[in-house]
Formats: sequence, C-alpha cells, structure tokens
Amino acid sequence: MIHPIIRRTLFFARLFLLPHVKLFVVAVITGLIVAGSSGLGIPMMVKYVFPVVFYTEGSGAPLPKIFYYVPWLHTLQAQQPVTVLLMACASLPLIFLLRGVAMWVNGMVVTALSMRISATLRIELFTKVMSLPISFLEKRQKGDVLSRILSDTGAVLGVLTGVANDLFKQPITCITALCTFLLMMFNSGQGGLLTLDMVLIALAAWPIIHFGKRISKKAFLASTEYGRLNTVVQQNLEAIREVRAYRMEERQIEEFNRVTRSLCRNSLKVVKYQRAVIPLMEIVTSIALAVLLVHGRESNMDLADFLALASVLFFLFDSMKKAGNTFNRLNSAQGPLQRVEEILVEQNTMPEPEHPVKLPEHLRGDIEFRDVDFEYVEGKPVLKGINVHIPAGQVVGLVGSSGAGKTTFASLIPRFYDVSSGAVLIDGIDVRDVRSKDLREHLALVGQQALLFSGTIRDNIALGNPGASEEKIQAAADAAAVTTFLNTQPQGLSTKLGEGGNGLSGGQRQRVAIARAFVKDAPILILDEATASLDAESEHEIQRELESLSQGRTTLIVAHRFSTLRHAQRILLFDHGRIIADGTHDELYATSPLYKELYDRQGIEEGKTTESAR
Repeated sequence: MIHPIIRRTLFFARLFLLPHVKLFVVAVITGLIVAGSSGLGIPMMVKYVFPVVFYTEGSGAPLPKIFYYVPWLHTLQAQQPVTVLLMACASLPLIFLLRGVAMWVNGMVVTALSMRISATLRIELFTKVMSLPISFLEKRQKGDVLSRILSDTGAVLGVLTGVANDLFKQPITCITALCTFLLMMFNSGQGGLLTLDMVLIALAAWPIIHFGKRISKKAFLASTEYGRLNTVVQQNLEAIREVRAYRMEERQIEEFNRVTRSLCRNSLKVVKYQRAVIPLMEIVTSIALAVLLVHGRESNMDLADFLALASVLFFLFDSMKKAGNTFNRLNSAQGPLQRVEEILVEQNTMPEPEHPVKLPEHLRGDIEFRDVDFEYVEGKPVLKGINVHIPAGQVVGLVGSSGAGKTTFASLIPRFYDVSSGAVLIDGIDVRDVRSKDLREHLALVGQQALLFSGTIRDNIALGNPGASEEKIQAAADAAAVTTFLNTQPQGLSTKLGEGGNGLSGGQRQRVAIARAFVKDAPILILDEATASLDAESEHEIQRELESLSQGRTTLIVAHRFSTLRHAQRILLFDHGRIIADGTHDELYATSPLYKELYDRQGIEEGKTTESAR
C-alpha cells in the first residue's frame, strides 16, 4: 500500500507539476549542477587539486595523485610550474562560479515554480468549489471552506517558497556526497570505518522519519483549528446584531479563546518537532567527524585523504540536515494539502450531462413535475409524490407552513438540487439533460435575502444581463422602484456599494435584486419571498411592476404574505412535502381548511384588497 504522503505528493504532482514540466526540468538540471559542485567537486578539489598547490618538484614530497591520472600535467609542472599553480588556483573560483550561478538560477526557477503551482492550486480549488452542488456547501461551515481556499493554499505557498532553494538541491547533494563517500571508502579499503559511518548516516536519518509523521499529524490538526477559527469569526461578524442583542459576547469570546489556544498548542508542537531535527543531526555529524579523526590518525591517513573524507562527510551530513529540514517543512504542509485534497477529490453528485440537450432559443417556460420525490438526507423525504403541470406563462403561488417544501420545490427548477426520483421537465426536456449554465440562462430568481456584490448599483443590476444597455438598466431600475431612493445616493446608479450591499437598507437591496430580475428578461421567474424585506408601501409600489413582469412568463411566487399573491392565477398548497390543494384563491379558501386558516391568520379577510391588508 502506498504511503499517504507519497500518494498525496503524486496526486498533486500529476495535477499541478506536469503543466510546468519545463521549469521542473530546469530546476532538476541546476540542482544537479549545484549538487555536483558541492558534494563531488569540492571534496575532489581537496583530494586532488590542493596537493598540487603545495607540491614542489624535487622536494621529495609525494607526487600528487592527479599527476598519475593526467600525466601531461606532471610534464607541464616540470616545465612551467607557475602555469600549473595558476590553473590549480583558478579551478576553485571557477567551481564556485558555476555553483553560484546554478544556485541563483535554481532558486529563481524553483520559487517561480512553487508560486505558479500554488496559484494554480488556489484557482483549481475555487473552481472546484464553484462547480460542486449547493448541498456540498450547505453541509459545511463557510469559514472552514474559506480557510481551505485561502489559508491552506497560502500555507502551502509559504512552505514551497521557503524550501524552494533546497527542494531539489539538498536531496541531490546528499546522494552525490554519499556516492562520493562510498567511492572514497571503497578505494581506501577502510571497511570498518565505512560500516560505522553508514550506521551513523542511518542514525542521522531517523529523526527525519520519526518526527515527520508527528509533524504531518499536528499540522493537519492546526489547519483544522484554523478553519474553525475562521468559522467563529465569520459567524460573529455576520450575526453581530444577534450576538449583541442576546448578550452572547462573553460566550463567543470564550469560544474564540478556546479554539485559539488549541490552534497554538498544535502549532507549537509542529515547531517543537521541526526544531528537534537539526540539533540531533548535528550531534550525529560531530560524532561521525570525531570517529573519522580518530580512525584517520590510527591508520596513518595522509592529510589530503583525510580532508577529502572530512569535507565529503560534512557535505553529506549538512545536506542531510537541510534535506531533513525541508522534508519536515513539507510535512507541515501535509495538513493543509490533505484538507485541500478533500475538496479536489470530492465527487460531484450533480455532474453535467455527457451529451447535453440544447434548449430552444425561445423557451416557452412550460414546467412539469413527474412523480418527484426529494430528500436532503437519505430516509427523510422533503417532497413526496409531486405531480404537477404548470403551463407556460402561468403565474403560480406556492403557499404553506414553514418547512412544507415550497422553496425546495422552486429550487428543483433551476437544478440547485437533483430529484431523488422522478423528473422535472421544462418544455418537455429533463433539466438533468441540459447544461446548468444553459438552463439558468432562462431563469431569473429573487430570493429571500438580496445579496449584492461589491461594485456600483448599476453593476449589480447588470448582473442579470451583462450586455444590457443603459436604457434597459434604467428601465429595470424604474420598474423595481430603485429610482425612488437614488436621489439619496451620492452618485445615483454609479454609487459604489460595500460588501453585501452595505450602504443600502434591506428593502433597497431587495429592490436592486428585483431590478436584476427585470433586466434579465427570462421566460421563467422565481420569486422566493421577493418582497419580504419591503414595507407595505414599497410592496404596493412594485406590485404593478411585478404583475407586468409576470405577463407572458411562467412565474412561481413563494410567499408567506398572501398580499403578494394578488395576481396569482393559481395557488399550490404544500403540507409536509405534498401538494394537498391546487386551484385559485377563491377555490382554496372555500375548500381547504388549512389554506383558510393560513389566510385568516394574517388578518386578511376574503375579498379584501391589498390596500385593506395594509
């Protein structure tokens, strides 16, 4: 079975590394150059080049070993010793020049690579969230999802950029130094020293593996706590009036403190394990060098061989130490990566059709529910046995007690959810056979809470039809009674709004949302408590416009306030997920006790006008 870290690494490499394979290749090549010049080049300089610098012909000193491998150098040494000396001395800065340029290129390339991967990861994650069904988001806390998109991907970027220089360089340097060490030990015949040092090398690798598992576990817990912290903050900011009204400040502060303390504990444990690796490896390194020093003295090892072995051991353990630190920092990113992966691999329970059916350009708006059952949670039906046909252009009111299934019924038409059984058809076409984007092009929705986006009032109206002309936007604003409050705004339609439409009252935001539906000019209109935020006077002002908008369109009005159903041609009465009555207001008032009770409960007597209802 593949280790989870390896599996996760391969998963992310396939998705996010392959698109940047050219940068990756450059990073590997420059990493090899740096590793070769460090783990192999410098020890070889100590072993073969330095003796040339201190060799004098005829002094009786041992002949440098490089002369045996490159005889022409010995000849040149005898004829032009200064030339050989200059060549030997120049080789050192040349190696460091090569190493320095490769390090700079490697650092820049790997940093660019890590930033591109992180950006791609964040975009991919946000795109996936936007493509998942609404039910996915409804089952999760918004603060946690926000934390995964921003904080967790940010943590991954921080780790990747922090270890960018060492990500390829140190593991390759470690391997190169280890191979050089084994070659030197094999040539020297020091079998006992080789065995002892290999034990020490294995011992040096132990803390990397041991603490890596703990770091990964604690990092996941810390990321989870950070998501909970985001949720606590978001909930309190969104419901600040309720928090103040019910004197919940102390309880919310205590909850925030509790989550913060838990986050700190797990974060400190991550740091504790990370910081433990380097001291342990430095202790093992010092032991290995001490063993080499003793053994070199006892075996009469010459200074050049000793310095070469010492330098290669130093590069070996130093690269292991840095690679271990890099590995553990990558482990600290496993928690955020795991949380990100959970969303990326989430199955879309409402996939787009493989062979989508194209809706007619001029959709009539005929709606039919055939034997529809629906449940949010398995075994708990919300709609049961719904069979209803709504002809094109009909205005239908949906009424019933809270939780009866009215909004759920309306939400199945734009395919916010898929039916559990049966089918919803528009102009005879199953909505599951149509691309969601194409389906919703023919629908306009005004919900219970009007959510506006940052931008101008004009921008928010134009969301219904981005290509709408200024005249259409102005006409929609007039129809929705937006113009009645524009004189109080500093720049009229060009007034910029804050987050969520800050700067407008609840009723004013609702009018802008209604104007958005006007400008979309869709054949199907869903009004889900569309006038709930309006006062009676404002509601009365736009009733005529709503009636005008509904002409020739299939309109569904979800309402608790019966005054909004004045122009409904037909009313469907919901109770416990079923349609128990279907007819006009007069028919239902006369035949349905539940409808009569709901209607009379609002103090509206049969036959009264909207004005008397006010």
